[in-house]
Parts: sequence; structure tokens; C-alpha cells
Amino acid sequence: METQRISERLINYDILRILAAYLIVMLHLSVQYVNKAPASVEEYLQWQQSVKLAALSRPGVPIFVMLSGAFLLRSDKEVSLKTIFKKYLPKLVLIFVFWSFFYSLSEQDFFQVSLESGFADSWNSIDWNKFWFNFAQGHYHMWYLYMLAGLYLITPLIKHITAHASKPLLVYFVFLCVLITSVTKLNQDFWELSLLDMILDKLSLSFFLGYIGYFVAGYLFSTYTPSWWVSAVIFVLGVVSFRFTYQETWEMNPMFGFDTPNLIYFSNYSPTVFLMSFAIFLLAAKLAFIKLWKPLQALALKLPKYMLAVYLVHPFVIKQCRSAAILLTADSAWSLPENAMIVFLISLTVSIIIMQAYWLVLRIIQLVFRTVRC
Repeated sequence: METQRISERLINYDILRILAAYLIVMLHLSVQYVNKAPASVEEYLQWQQSVKLAALSRPGVPIFVMLSGAFLLRSDKEVSLKTIFKKYLPKLVLIFVFWSFFYSLSEQDFFQVSLESGFADSWNSIDWNKFWFNFAQGHYHMWYLYMLAGLYLITPLIKHITAHASKPLLVYFVFLCVLITSVTKLNQDFWELSLLDMILDKLSLSFFLGYIGYFVAGYLFSTYTPSWWVSAVIFVLGVVSFRFTYQETWEMNPMFGFDTPNLIYFSNYSPTVFLMSFAIFLLAAKLAFIKLWKPLQALALKLPKYMLAVYLVHPFVIKQCRSAAILLTADSAWSLPENAMIVFLISLTVSIIIMQAYWLVLRIIQLVFRTVRC
């Protein structure tokens, strides 16, 4: 199939970005549902349903990475070393500093204590050794920014590869990434075969490990969208992978047989998550011809720019919602998608307010600089 410009399917990917953000919210909420050992038959049945819903949420982060690859690696996108170090990385550093500072304070209940006892008492009660340690590593979900920085550092090189590689070579590259990453992860956490570990170590194919497979796959599927026949095969593999993920997780964690469940197939490095993510991404690519109702189309174009902020703020929103008892109880597995929607909508509202304030400050700064120059 001849190359299609990604701009023709922009709305499809915007919708996909919104979906990915919602899935990530559901993923983080699912921890409360799947990480506890059931105490009765009824609880175990609910746990099984929670596992199924949690498995469905796993492609959230991979889809974000694939979307980054689809846009950054496209041929008409200027991404030089200069651009990386003057634009992308500084912006990422500023985002990390702001949100890591925020969450480092939140981890010590700074904001709650400030409301109850005043700013001075709250500030004086901070454990600064703990604060700076938390600040350096970032909140648990901010690993994504570190990972994204790593992808940015190699983007000019990967962009050069994708620009000159044929479609078969790109398919081979993605296949190798999925294979090496999945086998390494499964052997480390599941098989534990010393011989295989030795072979993988001697092969020294660490370049193909991690999220680079998702990154390049996003470009591959958006540029060389497969035929409906090939896409159908990938869709089926995605559905089979989803079914395998939750059923195998049930088998690995029998009723009353665990304290902490084994969730090896929930890893973003699991071959099943790779296939589920590819299937969802391809579905968005293949539905490019669908036209939305105009109000929905306008909404789909406006909301995606807030999704990174939604990702960054939603753990704080989850914490506040639980404190305020806004969320439904975790007794029923089906409260998980409902709670995810509640948190997502609140996070989106907060993100819009934050981003509007940010853009207002930027406009004021620009106006001041223009006035000084004049």
C-alpha cells in the first residue's frame, strides 16, 4: 500500500491519544483491584474480572510511545541534534522539575498540612533528605519522562535509519525489538534459564531492548499502513493476546494460592502487550476514512494537547478522590472503568486550568520582552 501522510489521519491519532490517557488512568487505578489477594470465592471471581479489565488497560503507555514515533520520525518532521538539545530536552527537563517538585511536596502531605496548619509549619516540617531523593527519581509515574528523554537522545539516529530503510527492513527491525525485549523480560522474571541468559548476554543486542520497538512501530504502521488482510491478522493476534494475558494470569494465580499476584504478562515488555498495542494502533490507522460529527471533531482536535498534563496530574487526583471518598468502592470490578472516567474527567479539567495559566504566563513574558526591546 502506498505511503499515506499522517496529517490525513490526524483526528484518528488525536482520538487514540485521548483513549491512551484514559487507559493509563484505569491502569493505575487497577492496582487496588488486582494486587490484593481475594478472601472468598466471590472476591476471587471479582478479582478475575478486574484482571481482565486491567489487561485491557495495558496498551496505554505503549500507544503514547507509538504516537511519539509516528510524529517524530515522519519524513517532513525536522528533528536534528540541535532541535533535540535546544527544544525537546529542555522542555522535558522543565516539565520534570515542576512536577517532581510538586509530587515531592505532596509525598510529605505538604498541601494538606498547609491548609490545616499554615504554610510556615508545613514548610518547616519537610524532611529535605527525603524530599531531594524523591525529587531526583520522580514520582512513580514519571519514569515515562526519563524513558522519553532516552528516546529523544536517539531520535536523530533512528530518524536517519527509518528514512533510508525499506518497509521489509523496518518490519525486521520492529520484529527484532519485540523478540529480544520479550524473551529477555520473560527469562528474567519467569523462565530463569541460565543458558538463555548467557546467550542473550553474549549476543549484546541491548540496543533493541525496551520501548524503541514501540517507537519505530508507530512510524511503520502510520507510514506503511498494512492492507486489510494483514491488519486483520494483527487484530486477531491482539485479541488472542488479550485473552491469553488474563487467562494465563488466572492460571498462574489460583484461588487462595497467592498473597501478591504474578502479573508477568502485564509488563509493557510482554509479547502480548506488544501485540495488543499494535492491534489498537492499527485499528486507528485503518479507520482513517471515518468522519466525526463536527462538534466531536472539534473536541477531538482540542483535547489531545492536554493529555500529557492529564498523565502527570492524575495520580494526585486519584489520591484526592480517595481521600474525599468520591470514587466507587473496589468491591465490584466494574467500578474500575467508572472510577477511571471520574478521575480522567477531573484530571482533564485540572489540566485545562493549569495549561491555560501556563500559556497566559508565557504571553505575559513575551509581551514584556517585546516592550523592553521596543
